[in-house]
Order: sequence, then C-alpha cells, then structure tokens
Amino acid sequence: MRALARDLGAALGSAAHLTALRRTRVGGFTLDTAHALADLEARQGEPMPTLALADAARAGFPARTLSADEARALGYGQRIPSASPGRTGPVAAFAPDGSLVAVLDETRDHARSLVVFAPASS
Repeated sequence: MRALARDLGAALGSAAHLTALRRTRVGGFTLDTAHALADLEARQGEPMPTLALADAARAGFPARTLSADEARALGYGQRIPSASPGRTGPVAAFAPDGSLVAVLDETRDHARSLVVFAPASS
C-alpha cells in the first residue's frame, strides 16, 4: 500500500505518502481473532491466548473432509486419491469428527502428505 501511494503520487507528478495504515486481515484471519499488544503485555507470564491448530488450518488453507478410511490411511503414511487433482497450494484434511489429520499436496492424482498430525493409532 505504501508503494502504491508513492507510485500514484509519482504518476500525478507529485509526491504522496500514507499517514496511517491498518491491517484488518491476514489470509483467513481477521481482527475478530486478534489481540491488542497492550493486552498481551499485561498478561505478565500468564499463558498466551492461542488458536487451535485445526481452526488455524481451516482459516489458512482450503479444507477437505476425509472419510474414516482416508483418515486412517493417511495415519499409516499411505497416499489417497486427490479430491481435486491439479490443485495448487496445501489442503487441510479433516477427519469426520472435525479433527485435523494432515496437510496435503493434491497437485497430482494421489494426494501426498506434507505433514500428518493424527497417527494411525489415534
């Protein structure tokens, strides 16, 4: 945004700058999940607020709901068919109960696990 203001000013034969800039969103995260710095500093050694990994994955990546068999296969390190072959970017894969199982690469016909969070025994 700062560069855009600078470039617009230059295009108009002048100068330009921003007096304020406020980020209201980063990916799927909005101000609803943000904490003020002063509030965090006031915690003085208390545990910091966190977002559950499954919630963060759901906000940051496209989501795919797995069958119980697919979730089990990923837990055993097996590949499963891609839901959308050729999809670029990571995909968060969730078990039927909503728990995060893995983050997948679905660029090919069979999905490859980038990371697995649910071992087969769970």
